[in-house]
Amino acid sequence: MNKQANSRGGRGIEWCDYTWNPVRGCQHGCRWTMPDGSIAECYAETIAERVAQKAYPQGFEHHYWNPLALEQPLKLQRPSRIFLDSMSDLMGNWVPDEQVERVLAVCRQAEWHTFQLLTKNAPRLLQFNFPSNVWVGVSAPPSFMFGRKLSLQQQSRMIERQLDVLSQLSVPIRWMSIEPLSFDIAPLLVASDLEWAVIGAATNGRREFQPEPAWIEHVLQVLDAHGTKIFFKGNLKWKPWREEFPLPFRSHSEGERSAVGITA
Repeated sequence: MNKQANSRGGRGIEWCDYTWNPVRGCQHGCRWTMPDGSIAECYAETIAERVAQKAYPQGFEHHYWNPLALEQPLKLQRPSRIFLDSMSDLMGNWVPDEQVERVLAVCRQAEWHTFQLLTKNAPRLLQFNFPSNVWVGVSAPPSFMFGRKLSLQQQSRMIERQLDVLSQLSVPIRWMSIEPLSFDIAPLLVASDLEWAVIGAATNGRREFQPEPAWIEHVLQVLDAHGTKIFFKGNLKWKPWREEFPLPFRSHSEGERSAVGITA
């Protein structure tokens, strides 16, 4: 597992404490068209094929299963928010059911943690029963998937399907990652019942592209009307700043629980 706050002050993925990837690799091939016409690839793909090449010898599109990583959350005794598929999509159709069930079994066993799941393959969520400590979320569609460009109409239909699936799940927290906020998504969220939303700007390397102010205003109006908690990514330039979570976090006093045996 990888801790997301570091000694140099970097925050990593701001809304979690750790990332955990017993399943790694992704076949979605996500790409985003930036306002300046450039194309940004998935951050996880960039990491896998540049910084972490040794861990991905067959490339990021290959499916990797690491059962030895399953015990890691059980060794971390301090209650933490754990993003369980930052370098994968656990609900990807290439991931065997047995592996998904083994990951969810650890989530059930490590009941003191909060696990945060994100997927772009929402229909598969209906195949599984999720523990109450798993926040089940969907990611807003990219500009390209599986090598094909998605029209705005296709992206909108995908969001509608995602929200329909979430509404059918019996889970305490349903959420959505809207990063980047690349069009006026608010009308699609009017009938949603999300408990949490993470909103961010578009990025390509170190370049940031802010959403249209009206898009931010509209989505905040809709989500606030539903009582949805809002978390702004650090790349979003907006005031007043919001870093809200949908549930109070269970914590223990300093020294009561400690992290042991954690490896990257």
